[in-house]
Amino acid sequence: MYSVTFEYARHRLRAIPLIPVGLRAQQRWIEVWAYADSGAFYSLFDDKVAEVLGIQLEQGKRLLAVVGDGSFIPFYLHKVKMRLGEDEFEIEVGFSDKLGVGFNLLGMNLFDRYKVTVDNQAKRVTFERE
Repeated sequence: MYSVTFEYARHRLRAIPLIPVGLRAQQRWIEVWAYADSGAFYSLFDDKVAEVLGIQLEQGKRLLAVVGDGSFIPFYLHKVKMRLGEDEFEIEVGFSDKLGVGFNLLGMNLFDRYKVTVDNQAKRVTFERE
């Protein structure tokens, strides 16, 4: 069994489930921060992250995501290597130049890999898998 717990991080004076993840760029890992969001179907990252990774944004599969106000934003799916704690794996994530929420999102496609426990009182999120 694998388990990793992250303490919430502060964002705009509030503690939220914002956690560090690694993404593989050619021969090195880069660390980015993302919000654990059970309401997002896909993990979505800003287009600047795609640029750092050397990913050509529009070469991915184009999809639309519904955002909080009911409008749609385009994003492009790409397979990347991700690291959560010490766990490394390949996953399909989206990149968008219209994300606009102020942080990247870890969505249900990542949650499918783990049992995720969000403990808002203790201000931590735990990812577990067999």
